[in-house]
Amino acid sequence: MPDFGVGYFFSINTSNGKAFEQIAKTIRAYITRQLPRPAVPPAGLLPANAETYAGWYEPDSPRVQMFYFLERLMGLARLHFSDDKMFVSPLFETRRVYLPAQGAQFRGLPEKEAPSPVATAQLLSPRAEGRFIQIGTGQVTMKRIPSWLAVVQVVLTAFVLLAMASVVLYAPFWLLGGISPKRRRPSERAVRWWPLMAVLSLLAIVLVVIVSNPDAITRMGNLTLWSGGVFVLTILFALTSLASAVAVLRTQGVRKWVWRHSAAVALALLIATAYLAYWGVIGLRLWA
Repeated sequence: MPDFGVGYFFSINTSNGKAFEQIAKTIRAYITRQLPRPAVPPAGLLPANAETYAGWYEPDSPRVQMFYFLERLMGLARLHFSDDKMFVSPLFETRRVYLPAQGAQFRGLPEKEAPSPVATAQLLSPRAEGRFIQIGTGQVTMKRIPSWLAVVQVVLTAFVLLAMASVVLYAPFWLLGGISPKRRRPSERAVRWWPLMAVLSLLAIVLVVIVSNPDAITRMGNLTLWSGGVFVLTILFALTSLASAVAVLRTQGVRKWVWRHSAAVALALLIATAYLAYWGVIGLRLWA
């Protein structure tokens, strides 16, 4: 703030974004503690076409394109208007409230902090590609999608996650049960083992990415054990998912509830494989 003769710089030796944000907020609060706080303008009126922007939105400006296949699902949000306010309700975050500012701009209304005098959201002019909004002073651009598409994505994502979780939760019971000769059922091994291998390979990919994070550029930007491991594991996930479906179709003489559960899991794995393949994750060569 050159007009007031204050400014700052700091850096930290960690990738902890939350810590960085808290430090920055503390510094700003300290160096501006004696400055007059800008007056918060009164709330304006909703734009005349505000209701035409209501609906479901997905992120449309990924910072890291490689992870967009996750961001577009995790960032789904519903936008609606009520009581002369705009509400943005993300799936996995608390609802955000915005007050009309000027034109198509809105100011965030935090629950615990003082309201900001600066607009932090805007309804962008309609385009041929659809309707868009910007959140966080232009940091995130979101595109409206049909409600049916949002519901389908949420339902399928929940179905896939629950199916995979059931494999992990159920595995210890049938593995321990196999110790007893009386409870061994060779005919059910294929419909149990292939899904377990698929889920474990997917978890292994997540683990490799997390472990590689401290030196991600070196480990993933070159052909290394880490980047090569991701490449192999994604292919392994696809192959074991296909094997799960084949096993369900070919296996006979299994208990009905086991077959139904295996069929549901195989379907979930095929959905996940098709989705990841569409976004180029299967056979991903990070070093290329």
